[in-house]
Amino acid sequence: MRNNARTLLLVFLLALLCAALSGCGGQEIESCLFVLSLAVDPAPEGALTVTVKALSGTQEAAGGAAGEAGGGEEASGAGGESGMETPEPGYIVLSATAESCLRALNLLSATTPRALNLSQLREVVINRTLAQTDATLTILTEIHSMYRANGEATVVITPDNAGDFIRRQRAILGVRLSKYLEVLFEHFSEMDTIPPGAQLASVIAAMRSSGGDAAAVYAAGNAFDSTLNLPGAAELDRLPGHLPRTSPAQNEYLGSALFSGARMTGTLTGEETGLLCLMMGRAQRREAFIDGAQYKTNLRTRVRRSCAEEDGALCVSVSMNLTHIAGAAGMLPEEIAIRIERGCVEVLRKLQAAGCDAAGFGALAMRRYADIPAWEKSGWRDAYESLPVRVSARVRVL
Repeated sequence: MRNNARTLLLVFLLALLCAALSGCGGQEIESCLFVLSLAVDPAPEGALTVTVKALSGTQEAAGGAAGEAGGGEEASGAGGESGMETPEPGYIVLSATAESCLRALNLLSATTPRALNLSQLREVVINRTLAQTDATLTILTEIHSMYRANGEATVVITPDNAGDFIRRQRAILGVRLSKYLEVLFEHFSEMDTIPPGAQLASVIAAMRSSGGDAAAVYAAGNAFDSTLNLPGAAELDRLPGHLPRTSPAQNEYLGSALFSGARMTGTLTGEETGLLCLMMGRAQRREAFIDGAQYKTNLRTRVRRSCAEEDGALCVSVSMNLTHIAGAAGMLPEEIAIRIERGCVEVLRKLQAAGCDAAGFGALAMRRYADIPAWEKSGWRDAYESLPVRVSARVRVL
């Protein structure tokens, strides 16, 4: 009897498992439109245009497609305008215009014979003009909350048309688009040319926080007709769209879009972003070019941030060890330390000018107060832009 009871229990559990795996109460994969990239642009009369690039579900997609973008077949729907473009092999581009991001997404769902699914989203691209308004937080929240978008998707700000930005973005080097975007953001994170915490959920949390501000990735297309030659400057000490190079990838991800609350207020170049990562203790770069010589960090860099009690100064202390590996070493360790100190001070002052506390000093200052109301009454946020800045660096070359 006891064995029979166990057998019946096992059969019952297996039946429940089969029901769960069959997708009962959920969505079948074949009924979903999996979006990889989503772009938002301003449209006339205060409307918004939302563009998505998604897997088309064709046989080409199943084979790992990565082709060229194509032309445009359009459809329309009530409450706005929607369009579908002829896809590159394996992918499809759709757009809709409505009075809000949420209504545009709803319009896309209503005019597409598949359920819009943002669980595989890799990036959210917003036009800079739009990002400089207070609408940014609402847009990101609607994407994340209402459509359950992947919170790890990277937030990107571009001065270009955001829809065109994702249209010209295609997988290169023999991988599918979703994997290509993962590798791309991981690569630039390791180079410290894009800011940490630029993921959708993190950006939303930072915009809502009273102890810090958000920084998103800054990106632009490069047609190789507007390069900037900066004698004596680091190769990455510029904004995207101006690198003197040619590449199969037209888009450049380089630098940070700075936010004060929900509004974009400034930018950092790729090199400045590296210094921001360093001061946040989030630097991953293992090699650095300094005055024509190449160095490698062979031990963990130690960073300490604090707010001075006497005058509230923003203080950063950096200690690092470098190994000279190539090129003529023309600078002494003390000179390298001075360069780091000056660069960090310039970045902090640039953050202050933008009203952006992306380095998180507010979270450190907040610890002195008993509760949030006391913190908000302190007026630290209003005083932040004029606080003194002090940076010290210690460098050893082995």
